[in-house]
Amino acid sequence: MAVTIKDVARLAEVSPSTVTRVIQDKPSISQATKKRVRQAMDTLNYHPNFNARSLASNKTNVIGVVLPKDTDAFYQNSFFPEVIRGISQIAADHHYLIQLCTGKDDEQRLRILKDTILGRRVDGIIFLYGETNDPLVELAIEQEFPSVVIGKSLSPFISFVDNNNEKAGFDATEYMIQEGCSSIAFISGRHQLFVSQDRLIGYQRALEHYHIPFKEGLISHVGEFTRERGYQTMKSIIERESIDGVVTTDALITEGALRYLNEQNISLPVITYDSNPPLLPMTAYVNIHTLELGRSAFQMLLKVIDSYNNKQMMCYRTFVEHSIVRL
Repeated sequence: MAVTIKDVARLAEVSPSTVTRVIQDKPSISQATKKRVRQAMDTLNYHPNFNARSLASNKTNVIGVVLPKDTDAFYQNSFFPEVIRGISQIAADHHYLIQLCTGKDDEQRLRILKDTILGRRVDGIIFLYGETNDPLVELAIEQEFPSVVIGKSLSPFISFVDNNNEKAGFDATEYMIQEGCSSIAFISGRHQLFVSQDRLIGYQRALEHYHIPFKEGLISHVGEFTRERGYQTMKSIIERESIDGVVTTDALITEGALRYLNEQNISLPVITYDSNPPLLPMTAYVNIHTLELGRSAFQMLLKVIDSYNNKQMMCYRTFVEHSIVRL
């Protein structure tokens, strides 16, 4: 015979309605009661019918995670699995599942997201990137759908979690200057990405602060975060400029750049941004605490969903601190 909510309630010594509220993770139920009910569910091997719950409550207990377009660069980049791990940790605590949304190009990604939002297949959306004039983010805003961007957004109608990338750019460049560098190459991702723009602003501010002239020839924006692009970009900079240090904004780009420098027997101080110690030897890295970005994004999305349900439609902003780790 199938186990029912009444069986769980009897074992946990609560009412069936309390079991229902625990399944819905209602904040009005104490943690002690939730623990007792969940232990009873485990003991009886009871699994709620989420499809039935969804129809009854208009809640899916699923969130959508929007990825950049489906490319090899995405799967090689440690940032994305790390931030998804952070999201998953908090999602599991709140009994949410994750649906990944991506596509081979922007048109397919937009179509998939539109079907997801209009079909109410998820309760909210987390975008794993922030860039200018993004039609996917604009769709979420237009549809007044609960959403959070990991990265920056200029819109006042969407919440975001980010590092203070201007300060991170300043701090990384200042670190190199204090190491004795004065002709510092700056290699970042696409200029359309807010993270690229803000770290470049921080780089320029640090040069200005220390009265070092800004040189356009030291700046390179790569199309994709890949080792090959890092290798070719470093080669191009070395061939046209005299440099004594390198700031890169991505670990994969750095690996490619270091491979070129090593092949040429060129020793330069290098700093990058990551959440784990780099695989190759370098001077230092800026720890952007990617896991915490993911955790904070999910926690924020829960607040956004709750505000939308209460017809308040609140927007939030959170910055996760960075730190420089000397190697």
